[in-house]
Amino acid sequence: MGALQENELTNQGNCFACGARNVYGLRMRVAYEDDAAVCRLTLGRQYQGWDEIAHGGIVSTVLDEIMAYAVINFVGQGLTTRMETTYRKAVPLGQPIKAVGRVTSHRGRMAAAEGRIYLAEDDTLLAEATARWIIKLGPDGQPLDGAAWLDPVR
Repeated sequence: MGALQENELTNQGNCFACGARNVYGLRMRVAYEDDAAVCRLTLGRQYQGWDEIAHGGIVSTVLDEIMAYAVINFVGQGLTTRMETTYRKAVPLGQPIKAVGRVTSHRGRMAAAEGRIYLAEDDTLLAEATARWIIKLGPDGQPLDGAAWLDPVR
């Protein structure tokens, strides 16, 4: 993955999922609880697929982003290389949901993560995903710190 080795990963606040500057985005705000990245949000009608439910691509985006926050915070900068999503129930619009991401393994330049979306009111599992990540290493061979990258603009 030459581009990962050659190019610096940068974030100027325009990310569709979490960017504060992206007026069309989800504007996810992520916190950390124990070993997990956690985001509580409510999806509006602009993210609709079928009537009253979130588009599957938006659901997948939320899962990818929550896993990204877990990997970048607990391991270091990296990129998703593979992701598998399972939709358990329709993700409703206009109701609070909770996304949770965790790192499940890390070895060298590879990491794995899992993400889940729950209905916030009763923790009903709505969707889940697993993903593999390639980690950007610094000149010292260690993962690059992701803390500054995660949210440069609030």
